[in-house]
Amino acid sequence: MKPAAQAKTRLAPSLDPDQRATLTWNMLKIVLHAATSSSLIDVVVVGGDSEIRVIAEAGNSNWRPDKGRGLNGELSAQVQINSSNGAASMYIPGDLPLLTTADVEQALGSSKFGSLLTICPAVGDGGTNGLVVPAQSPFRIQLGTDSFYRHTTSAEQGGLPFAIVETQGFGLDLDTSGDLAELRRIAPGVFERILRPGDKN
Repeated sequence: MKPAAQAKTRLAPSLDPDQRATLTWNMLKIVLHAATSSSLIDVVVVGGDSEIRVIAEAGNSNWRPDKGRGLNGELSAQVQINSSNGAASMYIPGDLPLLTTADVEQALGSSKFGSLLTICPAVGDGGTNGLVVPAQSPFRIQLGTDSFYRHTTSAEQGGLPFAIVETQGFGLDLDTSGDLAELRRIAPGVFERILRPGDKN
């Protein structure tokens, strides 16, 4: 996570700074509810500021500071920690406004509860909005532009079996004005509810 003041800058043409901060906080709450209501054993929010930490801890999750290694570096470090304890890891970004517990459970089920690499693509931009990485897997996280292609290609070249899970909840992340328009199209009223200011807990 980024601090809310630094997040969602590509939405500046559509939203003012206060709206972008509210959007960041409330989408994180949605994702945390979906994750903590699932069969995941432990939920960790990585990065952000004191406000993100408050939301994370109020949402029954743990918080870990960003150590400046970049998104892929931070996630890889957490995966290594989990793997050293014999646990698989699941990555979910904090900006999925339609994510539900059912989406999380579908990905977990497809991964055979952590034993099969599972990749959840973003719709439209070639990104990756969910990963399940088994313990001790050599799979390398490569989030960023065209990451879905890079993840699937890397798995194929490495001989790693994998599943692909496509759901509405994992498919749409909010980064651009086009994403906002798509959210309004497929889920009328959701964007307006997410933008309502509220307590960060």
